[in-house]
Parts: sequence; structure tokens; C-alpha cells
Amino acid sequence: MSAPDARASEHTAWTRAAERGSMWGLRATLACYRLFGRPVSIVLVHAVVTYFFLTARAAREASLAYLRRVAAHPRGAAALGRQPGVFSSFLQFRAFALSIFDRMVLWFGTPDALRFVVEGREHYDRLLTPTRGAVVVGAHLGSFDALRALAENDGRVVNVLMYTRHAERINGLFRQLSPNAQLRVIQVEPETMSTVLKIRACIARGELVAMLGDRVEPADRGRTTTVSFLGGPIEIPTAPYLLACLLDCPLFFMVALRERDGRYRVLAEVLAESVEVGRADREKRIAELALAYAGRLEHHTLRSPYQWFNFFDPWSAPRTEAKAEMRDHEPAASAHPKASEAP
Repeated sequence: MSAPDARASEHTAWTRAAERGSMWGLRATLACYRLFGRPVSIVLVHAVVTYFFLTARAAREASLAYLRRVAAHPRGAAALGRQPGVFSSFLQFRAFALSIFDRMVLWFGTPDALRFVVEGREHYDRLLTPTRGAVVVGAHLGSFDALRALAENDGRVVNVLMYTRHAERINGLFRQLSPNAQLRVIQVEPETMSTVLKIRACIARGELVAMLGDRVEPADRGRTTTVSFLGGPIEIPTAPYLLACLLDCPLFFMVALRERDGRYRVLAEVLAESVEVGRADREKRIAELALAYAGRLEHHTLRSPYQWFNFFDPWSAPRTEAKAEMRDHEPAASAHPKASEAP
């Protein structure tokens, strides 16, 4: 087996183990939360994350490689507070576990179980209209589920692109758990234009269409671009930027970071107020927007380095590495034809 194949195999094994473990861990933690509340549940969360930290060698190695890149930047080193090592890697695992726990509380707990502070909501008020929504691109940094805060508190309709065959079931669950939340899931169907048509309809209704933009999925089919991130090149999907170009709508960057006191600071930033561009200049504009996204992602990652939740090495990973096992659980990035094929 070649080195790239071995890395892909290790990542796949970790993903499968994490998903299997997350199910029993989630069930146990949810039961504990309902019976005993948050303090006792946090103890169980630490037990679960310690188990995965001790058994996930490939993820630990990827964590350390990432933390060393962060430490090479003065701002990153200050945010880490220590030299990268076993304990700092554990802190990243712990942050991930707390994020999953908060995600569970957000959907199964009381409405005021978590606190959110939203910065930048004025951009939505200024740029959105009843007939023009926007594309929102996030990352595996902090909590993407904080979009629910925007959906509930501001009355925005948020559509999340997701690799899943169970979009209707998930939408039904959302309605059951939170009847007032305007959060919907759009199933990505990469081989057809149906997803693009759904997205176009959402934008025309003044709604938000959200996706993650920092990880290449199998359905991206080569629709990627290379950007600099933490001192090295990584590949990211071009889907969010092509969609914004095709639909001529605002493009937002959004991330929600957990504070020391448990609050989430939701940050909404404008990458482009509109993306009206001719076909001849489309590729250039897509590259510019991807670079802008990478710059904002690096900025916030250096401020909150332990909340970066990609437990593989994107700098050394094979460029076509398949992460199909993630698809049923994560917001998507890809949903359209190539830029050269688009109208």
C-alpha cells in the first residue's frame, strides 16, 4: 500500500470508529444529561473523549502536525499557550467533544441552554431582501450548528446543504425538536441539477443557503482550488463561490467559536456583497473569493486553534482522498456543475 493510500485508509478507519463510538457515547451522554443535568454529563464527556484520544493514533498525529503549524505563527503560539504536545492535542480533542455535547444540548435541551452572541447580523439586515438571499460558507471550526441561533433569534430561513439520503427525515426531526426553528436540510445530488435549482429557489425567496468550505468531498469531482493556509497549500472546494457567481448574491463567511464561559460568539462577515461577473472572468473571481475565505479562516483559526476539528492532515492528504463516511453527518460544499459547464 502506498503512503497516500495508507493515510487515506487510516483516516477512513478513524472516521468509522469515531462514528460508531459517537453513537453509543451520544446515547449515554444524552441519557445522563436528561437524568442528571450538565455537570455530571461533562464528566462522562471527558471519559468518552479520553478513550478516543488514547485509541486514535492517526488523529493524534494529525492533531500534533496541525498544532505545530499553528505554533509557527506568533498569534497562534499565544493562543495555544504552550508548546504543541500530547496535552495540547488532548485539549483539541476535548474541544471537539464539548462541541458535540453542546450540539446535543442545542437540539435536545431547553431553548436557553446555550448562549449566543451574534456579531455582524447587521450585514444580513443590510444585504438580504425578500427576493434575494445569500450563500453562507463556514468551516470545521467551532460550531456550525450555531446557525440555529440565527434561524431562531432573527427569523431567518437557513437551508443547510448536506450529503444525506435522509433530508426529509432530518427536516422532520428538526421540526419536532424545535417547531419554531427555520432550519432545513437540502440533500446534495451531485449528478443532477436538482440541487442547484433548489438553491436558486431558496435564494429567490430571500433565504440563506449554508455549507462548509474547508474540506473536499468525493462529489466535488475535481472542482477545487489550492489556497495557502497556515503556511502550506491545501485544496478547498469552489462550490460556494461558483454558486454566488451564478446566482449573483451576497457571500458570507460565518463561524461560531466557544468562549471560556461557555458562550458562543457567532461571527458573520461579508466576503462579497454581490458577485456579478461575466463568464470570461468567472474562474478568476472564484479564485479571489476562495483566497478571501482562506484568509478569514486562518485568522479565526489562529485565534481559537483548539476548535479546529479536521482530524486529518490536509497538507499531506491525497488530493482526491475520499471522505464518503462523513457525508451523512456534515453540511456539504458541492452541489453544481463545473464553472466551465455552468451557464
